[in-house]
Amino acid sequence: MTALILDLRMDGFTEPIGNLVRDDRGALSFVYRAAHLAHPEAPPLSLSLPLTDEPYGDVITRAFFDNLLQERDVALAQVMAREGLARHDVAGLLLHLGKDCPGAISVVPSGAPPVKTPGDLATDYDPLSDDELAAIVTALRDRRRLPDVAADPSPLAGVQSKIALTVLPDGRFAQPKRGSGAPTTHILKVPNRDHPNDAINEAASLALSRALGVETVEATTMDIGGIMVLVVRRFDRLPDHTGRIARLHQEDFAQALGLPAELKYERRGKPERRFDAAAARRVLDATSDPIGARDAFIGATLFDLIISNVDAHAKNHALLHIGRGNIRLSPRYDLLPTRLDPNLTEEFAFLVGDAAKLDDVTTTDLETFLGIMGVATPAARRRVARRHGTKLAEGLGGALEALQARGMKQFADLIAANLRHVLPLLDVSVPETARNRDAFVARGGGWLNS
Repeated sequence: MTALILDLRMDGFTEPIGNLVRDDRGALSFVYRAAHLAHPEAPPLSLSLPLTDEPYGDVITRAFFDNLLQERDVALAQVMAREGLARHDVAGLLLHLGKDCPGAISVVPSGAPPVKTPGDLATDYDPLSDDELAAIVTALRDRRRLPDVAADPSPLAGVQSKIALTVLPDGRFAQPKRGSGAPTTHILKVPNRDHPNDAINEAASLALSRALGVETVEATTMDIGGIMVLVVRRFDRLPDHTGRIARLHQEDFAQALGLPAELKYERRGKPERRFDAAAARRVLDATSDPIGARDAFIGATLFDLIISNVDAHAKNHALLHIGRGNIRLSPRYDLLPTRLDPNLTEEFAFLVGDAAKLDDVTTTDLETFLGIMGVATPAARRRVARRHGTKLAEGLGGALEALQARGMKQFADLIAANLRHVLPLLDVSVPETARNRDAFVARGGGWLNS
């Protein structure tokens, strides 16, 4: 294998911030450029790769950069076949795919110019017609090849079909002009035929999170060509000082922990190399507000228990790096009541105490979880439990009738059943609205609407 040196670029910086190196044995290393280390506003690439002039070795480098190669990505499979590259040749794959890495990062051949720049909404985008947009959405629903008009510049992780687009000031959808390097502003998530109500379910979950006062991505449902899709505003985009759309550097918890995507669930790892509550605590403690971040994570975990979102894995939590030393939790995203689908696992992404499923959670498990999150004394754990439990009882208990009125009775029944289970463990009374609802019964097919 021949050696390879790639430049790592970050939107907002005129020069490469570092180099990814593959030696002649295939081992990877990463080293920051001296100019980036000297820049007063330069963020680290990752919590797992702090700013230093020493090179990083293969294991930690491979974990971060492997996360830039998206799971279930057609382009990845095509490059592997065309170029004769193995999946473990991360640098070789990024040589061909790195200019389209998610977020503010790009990996390009040594000496290549920047491929990502801020975008001017007036000049850097090509609007899509209604027919073009409908053709893209239909292809995504049916998991077919996208029409030629689609030039998705931002690979997106996850099981659901998605495409990154931009919403113009007049409400039209658009794509960045080819070669512009401009960012997208929104993500369209398109349910497949087996789960036509995914967009409705996720929109409701995100709305419930926002109603509780939790920072959550903005999202709405939209009928495009007879298909109900979810339109999500990207949390890693902001106007720069000229009014152009710029990318913010963000990373998920797997990257922050130096874990490959394959270890995003606790059950796939081993002690000291897995995503568990203790690992999440290490990430939270590295933010600019550790106490606030830990409390937010506690609230998010309890919320997920009650709406039955058991897919809160390491890549569904993220950090935003805003300059040097300013690291904060991203808004919540990818919230879906997975238990509504009887074909999906009920096993948590990470253990809550010793419990792997909601039915197994006890008061002791919640106390253990709170202890891992830094709530040190029994009295403090009781106070925190009651505070979060009361907020959830009022917010989610008060939303049940509205959910049913929207045709979401099964989701309302699910939340009510979970409130009846979880709130007593938090020493909080079950609200009247949740006490006498029908028992939740999982059904196959179209998920939630009755």
